[in-house]
Parts: sequence; structure tokens; C-alpha cells
Amino acid sequence: MASANPSLPIPQNPTAPPSFWSQQSGPLKQGIKTGLAGTITYAIYAGFHLPQGYWAVFAALVVTQANLGASWKAALYRTIGSTCGALAAALLMPMLGDTPAGAGIALFLLATFFGYLTSLHPSFTAAGFTAALILVFSGQGEPWHMAWLRVLYTILGAFVAFGVGALIWPVHARVGLRCKIASILDGAGALYRAVAAAALQGIDNEQQVRELDRQLHELRRGITQQMDEAKSELAFSRFNEGAYLAFVDEADQVRRRLTAMAEDSSLYVHAQLPPGLVPSLPALVEKSAQMFALLGEAVRKPGEVLNSAELDATISALDADLAKLREQRATTPFALDRMLPFWALVFNLREVAQDLKQLASTLPQLG
Repeated sequence: MASANPSLPIPQNPTAPPSFWSQQSGPLKQGIKTGLAGTITYAIYAGFHLPQGYWAVFAALVVTQANLGASWKAALYRTIGSTCGALAAALLMPMLGDTPAGAGIALFLLATFFGYLTSLHPSFTAAGFTAALILVFSGQGEPWHMAWLRVLYTILGAFVAFGVGALIWPVHARVGLRCKIASILDGAGALYRAVAAAALQGIDNEQQVRELDRQLHELRRGITQQMDEAKSELAFSRFNEGAYLAFVDEADQVRRRLTAMAEDSSLYVHAQLPPGLVPSLPALVEKSAQMFALLGEAVRKPGEVLNSAELDATISALDADLAKLREQRATTPFALDRMLPFWALVFNLREVAQDLKQLASTLPQLG
């Protein structure tokens, strides 16, 4: 293929490596928030001389580290688990007696019961641990007193953790999810431009295509966790989980298609098909590359509506050109090692354009 086709910009890898803060700002902020939550709770414990108030410090540290995007949920689960475990131990211990044998039986029963409940729902994670603490350290005739302190300090620690998470570098999980999806679209657009440049301009950029493909797979990692955090985030607006799942699935379909095209990019380069064989193909590629960028920007900025009319027009023009090719049997003289890569390329480029149209139609449902 010759360079008579309109030149498609090839994405360039950044020359300057990202700074340490830009790479590690998330973990560093989380570490600082964990330290602040523990220190503030310790100051309350020491300042008010709270009996056994160190449990509040432990609760603050555990809750802060439990969930990056929705600390209120971690706080709620910790409180539910501690309350259930403390009340169960305080109720069961007097029935079985304060002897070591009674405590051992109670520990077995409660650990088994709460272990079963934890496998059903994570809110009971702290229940078995709390019950064991009450049984082991309550002493003679003090299970109810220790149970009350345990629940009280869990609520105190969870409250401090939630306050620090909400006031100090708050994590907006839904914004983070949108940025993650937009980054995936940007990465897919970069890979698309590189593969298209190789196919239409005959550029041998196989190494760059492989690197962009690897980066796209790296960008895709963690999207499920961010979806869960966004779903659990305390917010005034409803989270349309179904629309986000549909959008991510459609983006995955594009990513898989691009990965397959990346693996065949060398075949497209060596096919050396005449550039004017499908006159509408360069326009389709250009509009598709633009749509990748527009989709990424629209995901970052909710409320924007994309018009895919121009992309529709290029798809229709491509269909008309392909109909002429079939009618004229223009590819019949080509050898199989040239004809098959050509039809595979045209099919995949058309399907990517269709997938982008579908993404544009799903976008308004994200809200």
C-alpha cells in the first residue's frame, strides 16, 4: 500500500517518564489518610482516658484501609460485624458458663456461625473476631460491659475514618471510574491509529503496535473493582450500573477486535494493496479515530451527546465501494496472501466503526 492515502497521525510514546507523585499519589494519599485516622483516634483515646479505647484506634485503621472508594460501606460493615459478634458473645457466654470449657464451646459455635455468614455477606467479617475478643478477654461477669465498649469504640473509629476519608483528599469513585473508561478509550484509539497507519500507509510499526496493545491491556485492569467502588459510593444521584456494564462490555469488544488486528498488522503491511481500491476507507479510518477521542472526552464530561451521522455516512460510502468491488470482482487477481488480509482489514475497520456507533448510543445512559 502506498502513501497516497491521507496520512493518519501515529501516536507517539511520551519521552518524559511520569513523576513519582503522579505514579504513586493514590497509594501515598491513602497511606497519609490511614495515618491521620489512627493518630486522631489515638488523640481522642489518650485525651479522654477512654478505658480500652485502643480498640477505636484499631477500628479506624482497619476501616480506612478496607475500601479506597467507599469508606462509608467499610465503616458500616465493620460496625455491623462488631455489634453482631459482641452481642452474640455476651448472650451466649452466661448460658455456657465462664469456665474455659464453656468459653471454648462458645468460641467454636460463634466462629463457625459467623464464618458461615461471612461467606454469604462481607458485613460479618469482623463478627467472629469480635466474639473471640469478648470470650477471651471479658473476664468474670464482664461480657456485656466489654461488648458495649467494643461496639462503642468501633463506631468511634469508623466515624473518624469516614470523616478523614470524606474531608482529606476524598475519593470520588464515579469520577475515577469515568476517567478509567476514558483512558481505555484513549488507549484503544492510539492502538487503532497505529494499526490503521500500518495498514493504509504501509508503515512497519509492529513494535509500537505491540507496546500499545500491552498498554491497553494494562489500562483494562482494575475496572471491575472501580465499578464496585462507584456502585457503593455514597452519592445523591443514582448509579446506573446496567448502563456502565453495557458500556464497558462494548468497549471490551472493541479492545478484543483491536488486539486481533494488532496481531495481524504485519500481514496488512506486506499485503501491499493498491491505495485507491477502496476510496472511502481512509475517510472511515479518520472518522473512527476522531470518534475514539470524542468518546473519551464525552465520558470524562457527563452530559455531552455525540452525533454519529458523519460516521454513518462513511460506513455507507464504504458499503457502496465494497458492493462495487464484489460486482467487479476486483480482488480476484490477487493471491490469497494479499486478498485475505485485505478483506479481513476492511471487515474489522467497518466493525470497529459500528462498535463506536453503539458506544455513542449507550453513552447518554451513563448519566
